[in-house]
Amino acid sequence: MRIGIDCHTVGSRIGGNETYTVNLVQALARIDQENEYRLYVTKRAPEVDALAVGRNFTITRLVPHTPAIRIPVSFPLELWRHPVDVLHFQYIAPPWGRTPVVNMVHDLAHFEFPEFFPATEVWRQRILLPRAIRTAARVLTVSEYCRRAIIERFGVPDDRVVVTYSGVSEDFRRPSAESVAAVLREHGLTQPYLLYVGNIQPRKNLRGLLEAFARVKSAGLPHRLVVVGRAAWGYADVFTRATELGLDSVVFTSYVPRAHLPALYSGAAALVYPSFFEGFGAPPVEAMACGTPVVASARPAFPEILGDAAILVDPADPGDIARGILTVLKDHGLRDTLVARGYERASHYRWERTARQTLAVFGEVVAKRTKR
Repeated sequence: MRIGIDCHTVGSRIGGNETYTVNLVQALARIDQENEYRLYVTKRAPEVDALAVGRNFTITRLVPHTPAIRIPVSFPLELWRHPVDVLHFQYIAPPWGRTPVVNMVHDLAHFEFPEFFPATEVWRQRILLPRAIRTAARVLTVSEYCRRAIIERFGVPDDRVVVTYSGVSEDFRRPSAESVAAVLREHGLTQPYLLYVGNIQPRKNLRGLLEAFARVKSAGLPHRLVVVGRAAWGYADVFTRATELGLDSVVFTSYVPRAHLPALYSGAAALVYPSFFEGFGAPPVEAMACGTPVVASARPAFPEILGDAAILVDPADPGDIARGILTVLKDHGLRDTLVARGYERASHYRWERTARQTLAVFGEVVAKRTKR
């Protein structure tokens, strides 16, 4: 098979979509040395160069980066010149062409929570995504919750929507105490601290986390709150709220190299992730793989993904978030139980499994087209 994969997110530091692409490509390289892969990128960056992971992988740069031209013009032209048998996209795929598309849709957040996104992006998703989903040969998604949501909202047949859970890289494991100390020194951090990892945007509920943290501090605990992630959109309110609450023990690191995350997870007293909505939510699972207890939102899809390995709280209630944090900090027996359950839970999510499931879908799509 000749398999094309849209990798435009690689090098963009935009979070989950980039993480998914990089890890899927690397896992496919480990399990498949037979099929031909063409990786379509738009940037020049070290992360892009690292995608050349095998002799059967070729990198093709498409310009411009802007999707308004790249998706409807650059892609069809490239596929006309160099056809592939199946094309893997995330969300918005080319509106025309004969190449069957396998479309990864991580969630429907723009439809379910439009108030958390820029209006232009909501408009773009609502105009373009329904057609991309309905015309895809297969739709992949990262949880059973999202699978049902896609089927019900867009009327897609059950057998065309497939769950391929995201994975956790083997890099996420507990490093040595010396490694943890070195990373903390590099970022000017000291223990004890609570940790949040993810972009700063309204859906992630950083405002609620700050209000919960103010209650934790009022209980006399010495912990700091470390917020790791770049400012995406709607972030000004977060910084303003931290100032209003008088929280001088909150540290905003902005983006940090991915290689530093295992140490940051391992050094934390807990990861707190009170997002209003996630299709999968990688940081809690990554933290579990590093032996860090997790306090997470009880909203979809965390009950499905995390099970009983985390304390689940109401993200709309800062008091409940604070209760979850205080419980995991004070109840050492429960903490040990969560760590043990977290290790076991994280072991279920492996990128090689994701890659094998995705490769099987590619094969089904190509076989069906060939038969026709």
